[in-house]
Amino acid sequence: MNSVAGSFHCTPVHRILTYVSAESITERRFYDILLLGGIFIMLVWPWIFFGVVFALGGIQAGNHFASVVTKSPHTVNFFVTLIGNVITLIVDILFSFSILRFAQEWISDNKGITIFHVSLISALRRHKWPWGIQDFKHLFVRSRWLLATLVGACIVCFTFVPSSVTSLISPVTFKRTTSLSGTEIDFSSNSSDCINWLTNDQIPDECDWRTYGGLNYTTCLGENQIVDVLEAGRGNILSSLPNNNQSLSFSQLSNSGLHFLGPIGGILPIGPNGVPAFDTLNSSVFSVPSQRAAMMSYNYTLEHQGLSSNITCIYDSETPIKIGQVDGAGLYVYQYNGTCDPDSMEDIFGPNQSFVSPNSNNTLSSWTCKSKQNDGEQPSYYIYIHGSKGYGPAVGNITCTVSPIQAAIFNVTYQSVPNIFVLEGRISTSPITFPAFLERIMKAFCVLVLEVQNWESNLVAESVITLGVKSFNLPLDVASDQYLQLYQAMIQGILEYEATYSRLIYSAFQGRPPSCNRTVNGVASFEVVGWSVDIRHVGFLMPMTLVNLAALIVLIIAIVMSKTVAKRFDPTDIRPLLVAYIPKAHGPDDWEHIVTYDDTVRYDFISFYIMLITIHNDYHDTDS
Repeated sequence: MNSVAGSFHCTPVHRILTYVSAESITERRFYDILLLGGIFIMLVWPWIFFGVVFALGGIQAGNHFASVVTKSPHTVNFFVTLIGNVITLIVDILFSFSILRFAQEWISDNKGITIFHVSLISALRRHKWPWGIQDFKHLFVRSRWLLATLVGACIVCFTFVPSSVTSLISPVTFKRTTSLSGTEIDFSSNSSDCINWLTNDQIPDECDWRTYGGLNYTTCLGENQIVDVLEAGRGNILSSLPNNNQSLSFSQLSNSGLHFLGPIGGILPIGPNGVPAFDTLNSSVFSVPSQRAAMMSYNYTLEHQGLSSNITCIYDSETPIKIGQVDGAGLYVYQYNGTCDPDSMEDIFGPNQSFVSPNSNNTLSSWTCKSKQNDGEQPSYYIYIHGSKGYGPAVGNITCTVSPIQAAIFNVTYQSVPNIFVLEGRISTSPITFPAFLERIMKAFCVLVLEVQNWESNLVAESVITLGVKSFNLPLDVASDQYLQLYQAMIQGILEYEATYSRLIYSAFQGRPPSCNRTVNGVASFEVVGWSVDIRHVGFLMPMTLVNLAALIVLIIAIVMSKTVAKRFDPTDIRPLLVAYIPKAHGPDDWEHIVTYDDTVRYDFISFYIMLITIHNDYHDTDS
């Protein structure tokens, strides 16, 4: 035997290494099938997992696991990385065995195996660059550069395999969406049954406490709702400020309160975070406590019916409000009423109606008239405001026209993280077919102005003046167009809240016919912990797929090339290389040395150990 050492006298090695017969074709086929099955599994399981998760829009993890991911992200990352490394190791072993099988068959059929080929096989098996800088000039000759590029591609692909696995199996927070639907009362219904029911079940004049679905509420639009009503007006003014982030809290609409950012819009929210007593939402993910508990955060948008109005205010030189004394009350109180133009208007309060108010140094009075209604036309409403004494310079006489005032459908979004409702846009409008609904909220505004009048001031006027001075830098006690805009927003916000509370009262009435209901559609999006993929993962999976696909192709080629008799050995192992025959090179460099393996030798550990001892002894015998 000749080796690279060349000068060693290694004849005893052949006496020590034992000869064995070739393994049977059955054993080899069994080994190939096992290897082929392992590679196929590694090739397809990532894509099956990807396909299932992609088709389902994500797989939600259980509540306990989601809690672990949220509370112990570093621990989860540790085990995910560990699993990724284990899978990478399996892919590495299968790829290495495939290259080995191919090399065994290729070497058995090829007598021109060079040292370069051996280094190439070793590089592919271990995906390490075997050549140094001094070898570069020999790599860029003939077809070697292409094979060297193949080794580089193999190294690059294996570098990305752990990332491919971890990106696929790492639990993440992702969004899911689902449709929602429910019902609410419809004030624009044209059904006679609905209109008759609304007419017969009008809100009583007396203010009384009632309970519906665990919610305590009053049957009037004032008194207990004063704080919420003023909050709605102030909130509507603040919504005109750029980058407004001040939310409003309405405690009378729900036992736990409702929070709005911006105007309330006359809507009464249903849904999981709306008014629980009137939650008519159909069965959904929010109906299952375990699914709702697994949500990290959620938003939902419903198409609610509310109130749309256009209000314009002007300063007027005259007012229909008449102020007089109360007999026997002295100067402590005064009474007022209004006179509507009989030619073009109607009085919504009825005859002989007047209000008695404290006679303070800052008083505000209000009255409302309605335009006469022609067939097919929606009425306009006129709100008159009169400020006297201290409010004379700042308020004076204001006339506000409310037209048109209609039912409107709004996109209303609830955001769980700040716990607020937001009106995001008006979808459509339609006439309100129940006039008493509008007249009641118009009356409620005038009653509110009366109820918030105290011995020092009026809270409606003070709200406008305070916001004008502090938030809009307007001058005090000076009438201006900017103040008119604030009164417009204040009145609009108050009317919208009165519409919301009227909706609450009517929704509590029993026996509502189906024709008085409208369908509320919407969509919910929520964040959960689990597994999610998108189209980018196709690129993430390509390195692992290319490695497994290459291993599969190489193994299939090896199976096709295999003979009925074959030897199982590693051509890059030092043991067969030590007994290989390597004659003088036939090429321009050392990489062209031909390597001829002795395939009759058994390469086990004991034989290899004895071989090394024999070589060592022969070397010393030669020296002596």
